Amino acid sequence: MHLSHLFFADDVVFMGQWNSKNIDTIIYVLKCFQRASGLCINVSKSKLLGIAVNDDFVHQAANRIGCGILKVPFIYLGSRVGGNMSRIRSWDEIVEKLIARLSKWKMNTLSIGGRLTLVKAVLGSIPIYHMLIFKVPMNVLHRMESIQSHFFNGVDLNSKKSIWVRWSKVLASKEKGGLGVSSFYALNRALMFKWVWRFKTQKEMLWSRVIKAIHGDNGRIGSCSKIGYKSVWCDLIREVEAVKLHGFDLYSCMQKKIGNGEDSCFWDDVWIGDTPLKIRYPRLYDLEVNKGIKVASKMAHVSRSSSFRRNPRSGAEQSQIESLLDLLEGAILGTSRDRWYWSLEGSGEFSVSSIKKALDNNRFPNVSSQTRWIKEVPIKVNVLAWKVRLDCLPIRLNLSHRGLDIPSILCPICGIAAESAAHVFFQCDMAKDLFRKVCHWWNVDFREICSYDDWAS
Repeated sequence: MHLSHLFFADDVVFMGQWNSKNIDTIIYVLKCFQRASGLCINVSKSKLLGIAVNDDFVHQAANRIGCGILKVPFIYLGSRVGGNMSRIRSWDEIVEKLIARLSKWKMNTLSIGGRLTLVKAVLGSIPIYHMLIFKVPMNVLHRMESIQSHFFNGVDLNSKKSIWVRWSKVLASKEKGGLGVSSFYALNRALMFKWVWRFKTQKEMLWSRVIKAIHGDNGRIGSCSKIGYKSVWCDLIREVEAVKLHGFDLYSCMQKKIGNGEDSCFWDDVWIGDTPLKIRYPRLYDLEVNKGIKVASKMAHVSRSSSFRRNPRSGAEQSQIESLLDLLEGAILGTSRDRWYWSLEGSGEFSVSSIKKALDNNRFPNVSSQTRWIKEVPIKVNVLAWKVRLDCLPIRLNLSHRGLDIPSILCPICGIAAESAAHVFFQCDMAKDLFRKVCHWWNVDFREICSYDDWAS
């Protein structure tokens, strides 16, 4: 596939073989454009990049054109081009941006509800440009989530102050008893898989055609073996395979809704049943001459074995052909085009959030029962109730359990029992008096409450 130029808004990129004739042609084209349109091009703002070209030749050509020299890595449309993003050092700039957004005055002035909102709404959007394409190293992900964790808990990065909430509990979904913040790991992998979905569903897009020209019609999906050159696309495919090894198969969420059968592979795609036919009937797949035959072509044959190199024999082959015929009996193709269906959403439309949620649910264990979240009260009150339930408040009994030397673990209000979360909020005489007054204020019958579960019920 040959590309000569790319346009994006007012940005133009010319591409071609490195020779004097091509360089003269570009200069001539720019002059013609200037005379025809009356728009004077500022050549000094343009830059020249030579790939596998001697530096002396690049400098000579740049002097002829009057432009600067571009060196890799560089930023184009928000993404880094030409750098090795598998190195931890390459992500330092993104990490510094995260830290810069968390100025100390914000942490000191915001309530925990405000900090939670900022973590979810702002911090999660900063590194998306780079996470959309590149696999982020695990060390970088841990560092970014550590920044989030310290900010949420109101602790400086370099401080040795105790953190009372384990970050994995905050990341877990509310259905699992967490706060549903979502991890950077899930965000990165979900954004990467979005390209696989788009590659499957937008086959005529320019970038899809480029991938096919380099890696074949299937884009090496499902079979990305080692190659002898650096490839962002292959890194992406390998990571999807790595996620599958950890117990979550993203490919299985892509299902074909069959129409006329002209865009679906009979053996490779999941168009009938819940597994590809080549896996379900391996002996028949071995007999198939045209491995990539479409559903429409296969169903149009008088016999399902007409495209086999020989007729199935008795035993396993005969058993599989009979099972296949039973499965296909009554299968009727429609007139509409085939389309992909995303099983994680009821609408069938792909969404990054559905993958994030599924990956986090697969990674994080249950914290407790579903988080009780009432939208009518402030976020900080919801978070406080969540902390009471998990018993992760800096009260005297918990401080003692962490080995801190305190004069007494007794409740400073009543001095009768140890200061635990259950005692402070439900069992202390002062807490009971307050609760009795609130019940009287709201005209609600008072009842004894001894724990969070009693209060929730």
